[in-house]
Amino acid sequence: MSQPNDPLPKIQADAMASLKAGDKLRTSVLRMMASDLKKAAIDQGKAVVTGDDALAILRKAVKSRTESAEQFEKAGRKEAADKERAEIVIVESYLPKQAGEAQIREVAKAVIAEKGLTGPAAMGAAIKETMVRLGGAADGKLVSQIVGAILRGA
Repeated sequence: MSQPNDPLPKIQADAMASLKAGDKLRTSVLRMMASDLKKAAIDQGKAVVTGDDALAILRKAVKSRTESAEQFEKAGRKEAADKERAEIVIVESYLPKQAGEAQIREVAKAVIAEKGLTGPAAMGAAIKETMVRLGGAADGKLVSQIVGAILRGA
């Protein structure tokens, strides 16, 4: 039984469609995503992983593949790096569109102004609230850099 914000049924249906279409890479990536979601549900003692938890699992998959692609590039294995990047595109298609730097900066400035945050000690609170307001549509590392720059007055 599927629940709201449960990406698993769509991923499984898309995997079946890609299998029928003979798209081996897409089928492989979608099966891995489904497996990751099922494993997380079992680990968390839930029937399904939904919402932010599911998005976090998919973001982790993107991060892992990004790091792998970088390592393959350093090792001179362009074909392997290209394969990882192709997998990233597939996984990212199941994530919400990421906010741009301008949007992140705007939200971060609003958070800092509304809460009267100043100095490095306010960094954690500003990042957390900015991430909440962006609804998971931003990379935490980028949010951290932007918030840090704003708090430093840059």
